[in-house]
Amino acid sequence: MKAAHAIAAEVRGQIARGELGDGDALPVENDLGEQLGVSKGVVREALRILEHEGLVEVRRGLGGGPRVRHPSIGHAATAIGVYLQIGSVPVMDVWVARDRVIGAAVERLAIARATVPDLGAAVSELSSLVGDLDAYNAVLLDVNETAVREAGNATELMVVAALRHVVAAEIEAASRALVDTRQAVMFEELIAEKWHDIVRHIRAGRSAAAARAFAAQADPVRDALAGTLGATTVVEAARGGSRPRV
Repeated sequence: MKAAHAIAAEVRGQIARGELGDGDALPVENDLGEQLGVSKGVVREALRILEHEGLVEVRRGLGGGPRVRHPSIGHAATAIGVYLQIGSVPVMDVWVARDRVIGAAVERLAIARATVPDLGAAVSELSSLVGDLDAYNAVLLDVNETAVREAGNATELMVVAALRHVVAAEIEAASRALVDTRQAVMFEELIAEKWHDIVRHIRAGRSAAAARAFAAQADPVRDALAGTLGATTVVEAARGGSRPRV
């Protein structure tokens, strides 16, 4: 229905331009149809499109009606996760791509000789949590995202944040799979130490050294996960299964 898609596009544009804020009420179907000169069925279909996209929430009952809902990173994460599952993308493929984005952000920060106050604070918190597997893993993901955020590319931050649910599940699974927790603690100490090095190199403007320090903690962790995950795909990981190494 072309008219419905056209109306959805117009409302979508108003949301994107900031003309409609989060929680703003839209006219009810009858009023909206009269304003736009279309039938109630066309309006309902347009709202259904926007609701599916997560841009509109249609509340039922007294005092209900359509309201604008600004999408969160969770919407992007869900869409990306579904795409990766449908494409049978290996988890390690996701991990490598994510590491490349974070590594590039670290190098840019060092080139700019950034002061990285948020990254420094996040790394200090990471060090304080060595040995607390669950809390440590969550803060490690925060450290990664903070580096990308302070590097200033919003698109890269969206990608890294959207992939968080994939890598978080694999970190948790790998931690549970370790019989000897001392190995996990050693990895935690290594990662925290190298992130402190990364922060120092960034502040000193040493981009090559910052890149090497990032690789020194990213590569062994990725290799360890590859040994556990093998060729496991995102869809298999979502089901809690794994594929033997090939």
